Amino acid sequence: MFDKNKMIKLTSGLALAGALLIGTAACSNNDDNSSARSSKVSKSKKATKKAVKQNETKLKKTKIDVSQATALNKFNERYPDKKIKSIDLKLENNAYVYEIDGFDNKNEYSATIDADNGKILHSKSEKLDLDDHLQKALDLDKAISRDEASKIAEKHADGVSNEWSLEQDDDDNTAYWEVKVNNGTKSTEVKIDAYSKKVVSTENDD
Repeated sequence: MFDKNKMIKLTSGLALAGALLIGTAACSNNDDNSSARSSKVSKSKKATKKAVKQNETKLKKTKIDVSQATALNKFNERYPDKKIKSIDLKLENNAYVYEIDGFDNKNEYSATIDADNGKILHSKSEKLDLDDHLQKALDLDKAISRDEASKIAEKHADGVSNEWSLEQDDDDNTAYWEVKVNNGTKSTEVKIDAYSKKVVSTENDD
């Protein structure tokens, strides 16, 4: 004869086994979701780090084939025997250019030079203002190099130097390097005394 008690026990056992399987599957799904979220966070962090590194690599690979000395020679060919006031090396339309300013007793002169091929892209001269007759020239023999200024700046700001400006300050008779350091998420401008190598200030631009 059919044993009703056995049937009930068997049915209860199957129901319990099914419940356990469902519970296990649910826990497994929760673990999978947690693992997926953790994986997404990890991938996001890796993507950010990769973007920063790619930006640094791009900056390093950007062409600066023309040295500062060569750029100054190009300026002197156009405007011989002029005193140098400032030298900028900056990005314009994803290409580096030198902007050099000089002067004599009567006029001031400026030239924009392609840092890739040394071609003078633009130049002009105009009469000095009365206030500019007492301005002083850069002492390039005394000033530290752009490479040294970059090393100093990068010690104070995590990233890669990507723009530079060397300018004579008439007020204190000192030249200063202003170096822009970029790390992909923010940029920092570091001002350095070009004669003493001392960092004067840092300014963050998030």
